[in-house]
Amino acid sequence: MEPLNKKERTGFIFKFSASFILGILIVLIPFYFLIQMPKYEHSNLSKNLSELQLQMIYQKDTFAVQIDSVKRMINKFDLPNPDIGLIDGEIGLYISKIQLHFINDTSWTGRMYKNVVKSYIDLKDAKIGKIKFEKNLNDCKLELEKAEKAASKPVDPMGG
Repeated sequence: MEPLNKKERTGFIFKFSASFILGILIVLIPFYFLIQMPKYEHSNLSKNLSELQLQMIYQKDTFAVQIDSVKRMINKFDLPNPDIGLIDGEIGLYISKIQLHFINDTSWTGRMYKNVVKSYIDLKDAKIGKIKFEKNLNDCKLELEKAEKAASKPVDPMGG
C-alpha cells in the first residue's frame, strides 16, 4: 500500500530539513566568529605590542642618547669664551643626522620628535643670543668707562 501524499511528505521533509539546517547555521555562524575573534584580537594586539616595543627601543637606545649628546654640546656654550661658530656647526650637523630618522614621519611620535629637536634648537639659539648680548653689554661697559674717564679729565679752557 502506497501513501497518497508521498510527494507532499517528501517536499515537507526537504523544506523542514532546509529550515532546520538554516536555523542551525544562523546559531552556529555567530559562535564561529565569537571563537575566531580572540585569535584576531591577539594577533592585532601582538602586532601593536611589537610596534610599541620597537618605538621604546628607538626612544631609549637611540633618540634619548642623541638628545643627551645635543644637550652636552649646548652646555659647551656655558664654558668661558666658547667658540660659537664651531659649537653651532657641530650641533647643527648632529641635529640634521637625528632628523633623518623622522623627517617624513607624520604620526604623533614624529611630531613629538620634531618638537623635542625644535626645543633644543631654540635653546641653542637662546644661548647664542645670550652670549652675544653679554659681549655687547661688556663692549658697552668698556665704552662707558672710557667715556667716564674722558669726562673726568680736566678740560683746558685754552684748548691746549
